[in-house]
Amino acid sequence: MNRLKAFRLTAFVCICIATNAHAHYLWIWVDRKPEGKQATNIYFEESSKPGDGSYLDHFLGRSDVWIRTINQPAPDPVKAKEIKDGENRWMQVALPTATEYSVDAYGKFGVYEYGQTKVLLHYYARNLSVISHDAMHELGRAEQIDLDLVPHDVGAKIEFTLLWKGKSVGDRMVFVRGPEGLRKSIKTDSQGRIELTRPKAGALTLRSSVEFPTPGEENGEAYELVRHNITLVMPMAESRTD
Repeated sequence: MNRLKAFRLTAFVCICIATNAHAHYLWIWVDRKPEGKQATNIYFEESSKPGDGSYLDHFLGRSDVWIRTINQPAPDPVKAKEIKDGENRWMQVALPTATEYSVDAYGKFGVYEYGQTKVLLHYYARNLSVISHDAMHELGRAEQIDLDLVPHDVGAKIEFTLLWKGKSVGDRMVFVRGPEGLRKSIKTDSQGRIELTRPKAGALTLRSSVEFPTPGEENGEAYELVRHNITLVMPMAESRTD
């Protein structure tokens, strides 16, 4: 390999690492701590915690949020409000009244340029808190959003299926984080599934995406690819059948 090719390869690798290291995603975190300001917080950051919200204007007033419970499985979408705390900035909606719920959100970022490639970005986020098998079955699928990560209770394990418009998506990476240093990157099988051992406590966070080479134009700006990203935050508790 000559020096020019080696330089180009090194530069490409550095760009990819930098892009991955600083990627932002939509996250939902439900805070029920008595000492804190109890609310459902929605962040557009590298992880599910507050940040400077530098890209938040792409979502404020434009994103839909749904709070679903067993008694209210198909609510109307609500708009999130802006929250500022010092240098941090995020969005917020009401706290779910039930202990078992799914908070789901969707927002379109717009066109972003990665290197020389312009990509139209869509973001989906979920926070699913379920204890019973029945609640996971009833709330596990968020049919109002196009991209979904759907959990299935299989005893000591949890199976997740990546769905695009209701159809399973195989051969896509799912990035998993969890308690006790859990860090996994798992590719979905031909049925769009991955399987994880059920943690006894803490929260699982999963992230995945689908991408389509569909050129188009958004607000007068041309793009070459369309990418849909999803995150799922799932607080864990011992399953029960009663």
